[in-house]
Amino acid sequence: MIIDRIVLKNFKRFREQEIRFKDGITGILGNNGTGKSSIVEAIFFALYGVQATGISSDYIVSSFASPKEKCEVRLDFRVGGDSYTVIRTFRKTKSASLHEARLNKGVKLLADGVSQVETEVRRVLGMGPVDFRNTVYAAQKDLLTLLENTPGKRKEWFLRALGIDYLKTESDRLLKDRADTKDREVQLMEGELKGLVERQDPEELKNLQASVVTFQAAIADLKKQNEGHEGRRKQVAAELQQFSEKKTEYTRLVERHKALTGETVGLASQKDQITAQLADLAGQEREYTQLGHQLSDLEEKKRTLEELRKRKADFERLNAEHRFAGQECTALKGRIEKAKAKVEALDKEAARLASLRTGIRSLFGFGTEVPDTGLERAVTARELEVMQTIGTLSARLDQLVAERNKLLDDWNTLKDAGAEGICPLCHQTLGEHYTGIAEEYASRLEYIVQEAVQVHEEQECMTAEKEQISLQKPALGEIRSLTEMQKTREALEDEVRELLALLHTKEEAMQSLVLRIREIGYDETIFTKTGSEVAELEKVQKRFVELGKQIAHGAALKTQVAHLGEQVGKKQQELAELKATIDRSAFDPATGTRLEQSLAEIDAAIRTAGTEIARTTERLRHAEEKITLHQKDEAKIGELRQRIKALKEEIELLRLTRTIIGEYVLYLMQVVRSRIEGEVSRIIGEITGGRYEQVLLDEDFNLLVRDIDNDYAIDRFSGGEQDDIAVALRIALSRYLAGLHQVHESTLLIFDEIFGSQDEERRTNLLTALRTQESRFPQIILISHIAEIQGEFSNTLLVELGTDLTSRVMEVA
Repeated sequence: MIIDRIVLKNFKRFREQEIRFKDGITGILGNNGTGKSSIVEAIFFALYGVQATGISSDYIVSSFASPKEKCEVRLDFRVGGDSYTVIRTFRKTKSASLHEARLNKGVKLLADGVSQVETEVRRVLGMGPVDFRNTVYAAQKDLLTLLENTPGKRKEWFLRALGIDYLKTESDRLLKDRADTKDREVQLMEGELKGLVERQDPEELKNLQASVVTFQAAIADLKKQNEGHEGRRKQVAAELQQFSEKKTEYTRLVERHKALTGETVGLASQKDQITAQLADLAGQEREYTQLGHQLSDLEEKKRTLEELRKRKADFERLNAEHRFAGQECTALKGRIEKAKAKVEALDKEAARLASLRTGIRSLFGFGTEVPDTGLERAVTARELEVMQTIGTLSARLDQLVAERNKLLDDWNTLKDAGAEGICPLCHQTLGEHYTGIAEEYASRLEYIVQEAVQVHEEQECMTAEKEQISLQKPALGEIRSLTEMQKTREALEDEVRELLALLHTKEEAMQSLVLRIREIGYDETIFTKTGSEVAELEKVQKRFVELGKQIAHGAALKTQVAHLGEQVGKKQQELAELKATIDRSAFDPATGTRLEQSLAEIDAAIRTAGTEIARTTERLRHAEEKITLHQKDEAKIGELRQRIKALKEEIELLRLTRTIIGEYVLYLMQVVRSRIEGEVSRIIGEITGGRYEQVLLDEDFNLLVRDIDNDYAIDRFSGGEQDDIAVALRIALSRYLAGLHQVHESTLLIFDEIFGSQDEERRTNLLTALRTQESRFPQIILISHIAEIQGEFSNTLLVELGTDLTSRVMEVA
């Protein structure tokens, strides 16, 4: 396999990077932590996925990638002259991982999907991820382990690299675990078998079988008895059925006789009531005539009452309007009083407003040129002037203080210098000018002091005026408030006038309503009396109508009395016939009692037999179950003995398999040592130019190198020679693994930090040794953090960290 190109996107520290590989020895250089080894991890990731990298999936995607971005690695490589491209993407979310892969041979798609691509890559390369790593990749500690003098270390490394340790330890562990599991199963089965054998009792089985025969005979006898009871029961039940039919007919006749008796009594009672009504009919006719005379004035009374109702409705309506108008007048008077009170309050506030304005004018000396509405603006303007003046005076006072201090400093300088001093301005001796200058300084200082006093007095005056203005601000606020309130006077006066006019209108309307109420002339006493009279007459009218109906119904009642007499006669004749039929029916209730008692006794006998059958059947079932359990135990005993025998045979086979695998591992190690010895001998001869041509490996994979006529351990040789031996041994392992997987063509080798702490001479020697293998490994990649070896490679790739902490690869010419 030869790598042509790898493209990284969001892989670990690489944001987006393309790296092209060439034949020969390629050095990947850079400081620790820049991402050199990440390039190798990207190769394993592209070919076999996340697990092949040896790093957690949490760190595959760059930390600077957004949550929606994914990691992508593209690897272009050649196998047997054919070009392949594998593209693998990965993104991890909170809930799941998104992993995709695709493999092309040229432009043809070979596989799509993670599992399909892994299967196809194994086929193309001829090996899985572990064997591929051990074949092409040598880590930093590999060469150190190969030079290790501690017994067993080198052997452990070889067994692990060759996969023999897995065959030896894992198979031994699996076989032992399986044998132990089977042994425990045997122990459990033997315990179960012992319990079953001890539980078996042959005498109990014979007794149970005898009990089954006894129970079956008893059940047959009980069933025969039951059949006799069932026959007798059917006979008694038939007799009871015939009795029930007679009883039903007898009961029907008696009930019919009772119903006819009731109907006859009812008809006779109805006839008597109607006869009594006919006797009262003459009196009702006399009452009917008297009531007719009383009802002659009813219609006149009703018309009078209707007229009084209309007057009452008008009277109540006008009274309601009069009361509502009175309420409105009362409300208007209240509103008028409130409005007048507000006007009076405004009169008082107007006097207060005039007093405040007079005070402000007097205090600040404002004349008629300032209107009342402009007083507050005038005071505010004055306040601004005062504050500006105070600021100006304060600045002037600070200036005078600064001038005085400067004069004092200059004067002290001249005073210290004296008459013989030098003038700071003209740089000449003061001499006779000293006295005049002193007087001039004193005069200037006195002027400044006087002016400062005057400015200070003016400042105090302005400050006092400012404070006076501040004291008047509440009065100005009150003036503003009172002025706003005075604006409502006109509206209040208009409201009072409108309310008085409305009140006058309402009072006139009330007078009109009083006159209309009088004109109606409604009297509640007359209305009540007339209503009572009409109600009494209506009751009389109701009785009059009822009597009329009864009188009109008299003829019908006479016909009904005759009809009822005929019906009573018929019912009495039917009763006599029913009585004769009942007397002829030979019905005896005692017969039914006797039959029911017999049926109950038979049912009791059947239940007793059924109970005994059920109890005997349960005892039979229990005995049969115990017999079945005995039979199952016998079958179980036979089965357990067969299974125990089979398990013991399987345990012996497992132990034999462990022994055979152990012997096979020893044989395999001998074969591997023999082949690696030959491969190492050929490679060490190539590296040393024929000086050393034979290398031996003992059972612990300790190295012995033939020098002249004797074999020596590697610690006898120099450091550079030991490096040659270690490189030869590591390359021999790669070639052996490749041949083991039927990979016979040239491939690449990757050495990660193999220089370690070697000096320059040993590094040069290692590079020379590796150059001898370019014919077999046309692509050798060396990873190192040592910058001094940059010029020793055919191709050099420099890995650096950018200011944004992303890794970058640059090809160095």
